[in-house]
Amino acid sequence: MKYTFAVVDAEVSLSKMEEEKEIGVALPSASVIIVNSNGLPHLQRCLTAITQQNYDKCEILVIDNASTDGSVKYIEREFPSVRIVRNQSNLGYAGANNIGFAEVHSEYIAVLNPDTEVHPDWLRELVLALHADRAAGLATPQILMMDQPGVVNTCGNDITLTGFTFCRGLDSSVGTYNQLEVVSAVSGAAFVIRQAVLEEIGGFDEAFFMYFEETDLSLRAALAGYTCLYVPTAIVLHKYDFRFSARKCYLQERNRYFSLFKTFRAPTLFALLPEFALAEAISWSYAAMKGREHLHSKLQSYMWLLLHWREIRTAHCQVQTLRRVGDRAILRRFSNRLSFTRTVNSRLARRLETTVNPILLVLGLISRAVVRW
Repeated sequence: MKYTFAVVDAEVSLSKMEEEKEIGVALPSASVIIVNSNGLPHLQRCLTAITQQNYDKCEILVIDNASTDGSVKYIEREFPSVRIVRNQSNLGYAGANNIGFAEVHSEYIAVLNPDTEVHPDWLRELVLALHADRAAGLATPQILMMDQPGVVNTCGNDITLTGFTFCRGLDSSVGTYNQLEVVSAVSGAAFVIRQAVLEEIGGFDEAFFMYFEETDLSLRAALAGYTCLYVPTAIVLHKYDFRFSARKCYLQERNRYFSLFKTFRAPTLFALLPEFALAEAISWSYAAMKGREHLHSKLQSYMWLLLHWREIRTAHCQVQTLRRVGDRAILRRFSNRLSFTRTVNSRLARRLETTVNPILLVLGLISRAVVRW
């Protein structure tokens, strides 16, 4: 198979990682989980690349969310080495991945979207980075645009002080982010987590169904004292298509606050009220720009949070049992910058960023000074 990945000249600072590459250290066992829901158009490219990766001790598991497009029969016929678990209904991204987590017992577990194509060394690079840094619990690759391999989709995700999460480096040129570094969150399109960390912090929260699950997982890892690594030498192509339907508006807004309420103590949430107010002004304005359906979805997200406050409180108490670090340490990893790339036209995006980000920077300085726990 011919790969068209851009060459990334990454300077990796972890000497242990480089040494292990040179001596050809035996790689630990790994599993790749792919959740499929009528993804037949993507499976040939995705599974061919994975089956040709440079990683011997790796099983591939597809969790099928009740597809009706012939996906399962196609996999059985063309990729007999791939194990398939069939769900009787669509359990969403979170529920289906959790089934996959229960099915595998490898030391490292990779989660991968079906609309991706991996570089042969992607898994090896991610596992070696985690193996070299015991403080890291998750690792995410450099994800490039499928149709434009010289353009970044995301280099890890940025969680901002508003709670909004953005694709870090979206639409920038490949090579802009060429350092191995700690990021706020992994990308749900492709990441690796240690089995031991997964057992400690739990899998995806199935109440989310879809959207924001990887951010919530990253926040729980941070609460337990683990970092998320961005590994530029691990390359994945992604068929990225930015859409913001009314349904996505509802789920993202609901899940954003649900995750924040679970993670932070009440005094921290109070200290972040100015940032949340800024986020509300932005999200309501964007919903109004998109139309009545989006406004209704935004209102629905509030209603869900109000009606499920007992469940949220219970989830908060459960998540707090993971705590090894204070809120202040977690907030240090959050970004002061909002990105409006692709949400509005480029000229308006620049104006909004020029106006909003200085405000968020000042608010962030105040909040971080206030939060001392």
